Amino acid sequence: MAKNVAAGESGFTGGAFENFFRSWVVGFVSVITLSLAYPAMRCWKLRWECDNTYYDGKRLVFDGKGGQLFGLYIKWLLLSVITLGIYYIVCARVSMAKWETKHTHFAGEEDVESEFDGKWYQLLGVNILTAFVTLITLSLGIYWAHCYQIRWLCGHRTISGQRMYFDGKAIQFFGKCILWTFLTIITLTIYSFWFTVKAMDWTASHTHIENRV
Repeated sequence: MAKNVAAGESGFTGGAFENFFRSWVVGFVSVITLSLAYPAMRCWKLRWECDNTYYDGKRLVFDGKGGQLFGLYIKWLLLSVITLGIYYIVCARVSMAKWETKHTHFAGEEDVESEFDGKWYQLLGVNILTAFVTLITLSLGIYWAHCYQIRWLCGHRTISGQRMYFDGKAIQFFGKCILWTFLTIITLTIYSFWFTVKAMDWTASHTHIENRV
């Protein structure tokens, strides 16, 4: 059952099975088309995710089209191949974040510009740090890594002219993940369908608009 978000609150309302189905379709279609359909599939899923995401009571909308992304995707793919993956590691993820944010708005505020101003070298540093912490803590640091990455992404994201911020704590996320893992085990993995959307909802619920009235 999909969650309802109270007025003025943040959260994700998408259903577990629909999320699984859409993720499966994105993967399957991308594979059988040798990734050529990935831009269209990515936009299809992002549109659904945004339609079910609320920040401080404001619903997101995504207006990006697969045809718009396709040319950029091919360029990023070729540059990644030519540089043996280096371009993807240092540049492509930021380029994708810029494009996705540009096409993400609050419902009713589509005419106001959205922007991601993070730099590739900043993201590279974030990824190296979080990977190192995760490694030396034998993966226990992954909860901190998730929060650190989301906090950085939100701090560089402006949606419809409004800067975002993330206030989730690693210890909170750790406790939730332990609970979801326990439920997954005792239900013989059935609860795993909900695990992903619970994590999406928790992340969204801690994402807010700076200086909101």
